[in-house]
Amino acid sequence: MPYDPYSRLNQQTLDAVVVGGAFYFACLIGYGGRVPLGGDKVMAAGMALVVGRLIANYLFGLHHLQWRYIGLRDLFRVSQSYVAFSCLLVVFQVVFPVYAMVRIPVNVIAAELLLSLFAAMGVRVLRRSIYETQSRRLDSPKKGEGRRLLLIGAGMIGANVAREMAAGSAVHIVGFLDDDPRKLGAVIGGVIVLGPTALLPEIVRTQKVDSVLICISPAARGSVDRLVALLDTLPVTSKFLPSITEILSAKDDLPLGRNGLKSNGHGAQCVVPLGVVESRAEIRNKTILITGGAGFIGSALGERLVADNEIILFDRFFSDQPVTFTSLYGDPRVRKIEGDILDGKALADLAHNADIVVHAAAMVGVGRVCNYPRETLETNFVGTLQILKAVEKSRRLERFIYFSTSEVFGVNSFRANEDTPMAIGPAAEARWSYAIAKLAGEHLVNAYHRQANLPVVTVRPFNVFGPRRLGSHAILSFILNSLQGNAIEVHGDGSQIRSWCYITDFCDALIEMMARPAAVGEDFNIGNPNNTVTIYDLARMVLEATGQTVPVVLTDSPCPDIGIRVPSLQKARQILNYQPVCDLRRGLKLTADWYRQNLGFFEMRQASGPNAVTGNIGNAAINASSQFRSPDLLIARSPDPR
Repeated sequence: MPYDPYSRLNQQTLDAVVVGGAFYFACLIGYGGRVPLGGDKVMAAGMALVVGRLIANYLFGLHHLQWRYIGLRDLFRVSQSYVAFSCLLVVFQVVFPVYAMVRIPVNVIAAELLLSLFAAMGVRVLRRSIYETQSRRLDSPKKGEGRRLLLIGAGMIGANVAREMAAGSAVHIVGFLDDDPRKLGAVIGGVIVLGPTALLPEIVRTQKVDSVLICISPAARGSVDRLVALLDTLPVTSKFLPSITEILSAKDDLPLGRNGLKSNGHGAQCVVPLGVVESRAEIRNKTILITGGAGFIGSALGERLVADNEIILFDRFFSDQPVTFTSLYGDPRVRKIEGDILDGKALADLAHNADIVVHAAAMVGVGRVCNYPRETLETNFVGTLQILKAVEKSRRLERFIYFSTSEVFGVNSFRANEDTPMAIGPAAEARWSYAIAKLAGEHLVNAYHRQANLPVVTVRPFNVFGPRRLGSHAILSFILNSLQGNAIEVHGDGSQIRSWCYITDFCDALIEMMARPAAVGEDFNIGNPNNTVTIYDLARMVLEATGQTVPVVLTDSPCPDIGIRVPSLQKARQILNYQPVCDLRRGLKLTADWYRQNLGFFEMRQASGPNAVTGNIGNAAINASSQFRSPDLLIARSPDPR
């Protein structure tokens, strides 16, 4: 494991050194340069003081503070801890003198308090300063590179934005515009104020500005109508920076992009870095049909869209599925239809009135596919044919999203782009029946696009994960075993490589596919190459997220496995402006916390059978929804996120 200078152990070690040194110098000060106590007693008193202060720091929650981000409020908490312990030490020596190991004069205690307090604050501030200096040196953009951004509003909001983005290599901040004449020429947050907003056209032209970010509080925005009208005439993208209040009160479908907090739909939030994204058309007042809507991805997407649209979830059954953990399950605005994806008549009635259709239903799971290859081929291909026939003559249809799979690229797909040749394994291996059915579905969808002019989009998920995912899935299996104190089983040697995409990032891409006209007729590989690890390393990261210490063991794989699966996002960036933002460690922590909160549900399911929850799969990372029923019932399911 790489050395982390900001780990809790290192922070506590520094605290101990600070307290010990402060006590020694306090004794020298209190006794005029000579310590009359015996060496053993001084050492014992010093050790007791160190342990006592560490315990006090723990009780005051100082171990939760990250020194790289230390602030004034955190320093106040440090002061509370140190003063409280010194007061307790004085009271103890006065009230219980007989129990005191060494009689420490009050002046020594006072000197130790001042020395240790200022030293503790100093070392924390120093660590933050070193961290920020290193970040700026390593990540500062080269001159002339990256998007050129102009900030409007040099107040507190603008200053925070400037400091936050100072280390970003993708954005170069040109400067501020602010109408306060006192700020002209001032450097705020490391960025110079170039002049008033009246200079906007000139600054955009001379500084070759690409984007403008308006950092003005909501209360003051009523006076910027002239500025907004002016921005509409300039060849730049522009965006208001939402306030914290706006972020917290925003609907799930608010296009915050990388400008705040993204809700994952179940109480947790993924903190994402600040940036600038182009605005997109809103998905509003639409009727959206999601096949496989009770599953992991289908229900997550439904939650993002339900606020301003009519949602129809179509699935074989809804009981004990991911949707039951969402607000959709009891929402009267959501229609939940139980049915078979092979039932063309039922689909026709629903699809006829849909503006957008998301076809996420499929029979999935490596173990299930290997055992039932015929049902896999029939269900996945014929089901796609049935839904296409249902929407073929619809006059309302604006978008048809088809879920394919990353497995169409074969056993090795490193940085696979949309033009990478497809490679399906031999027919003798039953596991490839899933991939061939999905690939045939791609050809079928494109044929309907060319001949019937259907507005289709194909998406190939690369290992989507997050809370509420059930069924056979690597991360679910690893987390549950870890939380229950069981060994984590990794199939093969653990060197298989995967890129993991958090559910909120994946839903961002789906919404862009629905909203952007340029996406029609295109196919997209969607994942997060920044979250690329081996399966063995994934198991170790799960242990970090759960805080457990169970062993990781290697076992034989029951099915042929895929060596590497990493997408290229070049096309998705160009057309969808897609950029995943949730890192793997943060996503695993959110996911592990959700499974811990709902552990009773999984233990109840495990009691009904050995493979009822996690299946017999280990690390293949399959199955997008829970599959607790018999194989013949598993028809309309959310897709395999491969």
